[in-house]
Amino acid sequence: MVRQEKEDLHKQLVEASERLKSQAKELKDAHQQQKLALQDFWELNELIAELCSQKQKVWDKEEMEVAMQ
Repeated sequence: MVRQEKEDLHKQLVEASERLKSQAKELKDAHQQQKLALQDFWELNELIAELCSQKQKVWDKEEMEVAMQ
C-alpha cells in the first residue's frame, strides 16, 4: 500500500515537472514574441514620427509659398 502511494506520488511529481518544463518553454517563447512585437512597435513609431515630420515640412513650405504670393 505504501509502495503504491509512493509510486503514485512519484508519477505525479514527474508529470508536474513535465508540465512545469512545458509551461516554462511557453513562457520563454511568449516573452520572445513580446520582445519582437515591441521592437516592431518602436520601429513603426519612429517611421510614423518621421512621416509626420515630413508632412509638417510640406505644410510649412506650402504656407510659406502662399504667404509670399
